[in-house]
Amino acid sequence: MSSVRFEKQANVGVITIDNPPINLADNALFAAFETVLDEIEASDIRALLVQAAGDHFGCGVNVQTTFVGVDSKSARQMLGRGIRICTRLEALNIPVVCAVQGLCLAAALEIALRCDVIIAADDAQFAQVEQHIGAATYLGGAYLLAERCGPARAREICFTGDFYDAASFERWNIINRVVPRASLQAEAMAWAQKLANAPTKAHAVTKRLMRAFLDHGVRAADELLLDLGPPLFDSADFRAGVQAVVEHGSKNFRGKVVFQGG
Repeated sequence: MSSVRFEKQANVGVITIDNPPINLADNALFAAFETVLDEIEASDIRALLVQAAGDHFGCGVNVQTTFVGVDSKSARQMLGRGIRICTRLEALNIPVVCAVQGLCLAAALEIALRCDVIIAADDAQFAQVEQHIGAATYLGGAYLLAERCGPARAREICFTGDFYDAASFERWNIINRVVPRASLQAEAMAWAQKLANAPTKAHAVTKRLMRAFLDHGVRAADELLLDLGPPLFDSADFRAGVQAVVEHGSKNFRGKVVFQGG
């Protein structure tokens, strides 16, 4: 069985990471993740849930099979592949929800940080442990954390390699919600279903505008808004939403949109 699998539940897609016993990332897992992303991009899902089987969301990288014997030249190729996978996940034009339980360390945390909404169980613990082996956060953890909680806190998390509970990560705006472990899957799926039944075309625009702002600032986002905003006026979602307000009826959002170009 693949260490990463994809299935559809109505209009929600579900990625399940399943590499027992502790969901360590390795080359095979990243290859499986690439295949799953191909399936997602070809599908008609309206939201995505990323989850993991077992007691832990993920405990980092399998150092023995992934790092041993790797020199700087081959490392660049390996890291480039990992970044491409992560940025593909982040750039999906649908909302992406992540459900985290148990340990969420290093590469696993970096995958979670590429998602739009992170729901964590109350037993979740987070850490960027790379410094313990003399490594950097090779999938972007340092700057992904800084984007959410600020550079001072991100430096602390990465420099110390300490473990942090879910309540701390919620307080620092790194994750969105903390829920009881027993209800994690149900709560995360409820979020995904809610977003899937919402105006996914508008959400896709919001994601691209947010990325433009974070990368290039307000003025760049303003310029992009003038490109991405007007086409929404022709969408079935927008017209149904406006008509619903006029008639005090219900909304009927129909689907996502795939944007071409920059």
